[in-house]
Amino acid sequence: MIVILNPAAGGGRARERWDKMESRVRQLVGPLDVVTLEGGATVDHLVGAALRRGERHFIAAGGDGTVNLVVSALLRQAPRGVLENLRLGAVGLGSSNDFHKPLSMERQIEDVPIKLDFRVIVRHDVCMLTYRDETGGLHSRRWVINASVGTTAEANHFFNHPNGMLRLMKRHLPSCAMAYAALRTIVSYKARKMIITLDEADTVYTRVKNLGIVKNPHFTGSLSYDSPYEPGGGHFYVHLLRRVSTLRLLLTLLGLLRGKFNGRKGTRSWRATRVRIESEEPFAVEGDGEVVMARRAYFSIVPNLLQVCT
Repeated sequence: MIVILNPAAGGGRARERWDKMESRVRQLVGPLDVVTLEGGATVDHLVGAALRRGERHFIAAGGDGTVNLVVSALLRQAPRGVLENLRLGAVGLGSSNDFHKPLSMERQIEDVPIKLDFRVIVRHDVCMLTYRDETGGLHSRRWVINASVGTTAEANHFFNHPNGMLRLMKRHLPSCAMAYAALRTIVSYKARKMIITLDEADTVYTRVKNLGIVKNPHFTGSLSYDSPYEPGGGHFYVHLLRRVSTLRLLLTLLGLLRGKFNGRKGTRSWRATRVRIESEEPFAVEGDGEVVMARRAYFSIVPNLLQVCT
């Protein structure tokens, strides 16, 4: 069993938190080989080397971005016939740890959420983001937790590229840091004209304040949509917030703190397997916390591809 540790997660506190809990993790799952994403080591190199040694159990120790890195590397590196037999666990050392939500006291060590029961697994979909960048180049990325366009994506971009105040908050007050990034973006972000097409059938022309495309409805700390968490099944949920007043936006945010979204003015939701988004001007697209700039974005899904621990 191999642990891929990202010491930069959680505002740089991931290694400190891992050191406090490592012995208990070993008691829980047995012998571990811990490798670290630093000193020039890439996740593809670490994952590829482990696969060649016959390793089939992997643990992503970091935030949601670390889970994404490990999943993407497994999909690139695992040969045909091996991927279906791999099992992925996780230790939530990041700031938000949406991959682990909803949280439970039974799945925590030292207040850190874990998914480390390799005996009980769930099948998990893998989602794809294919996009045209600002120069027309075609790219693709994978995501497994949630994705967004609009306010949430811009807030994640700011969170990933912080100013001095936010950098300090990320290290010492991660929940406050997420709230600060979100509120700052809410005030400054202007809704953009976009064309949204779902499953090649339903097309919406609107100004988008925020668009969430989610497997796990939890995002940005304590916020949550009211769609169910369905790891497998081959679909995701799409939640649109159109251009609304600042007061209406703040009321929507308060609702999301209670897990309520649908039914409010300016909102609409779907269950879908494909989503295409187009805009005349570049827009930020986020997947599992990582942000890119695009003019067109296409979301799709591969059903039940991963085995994830509980």
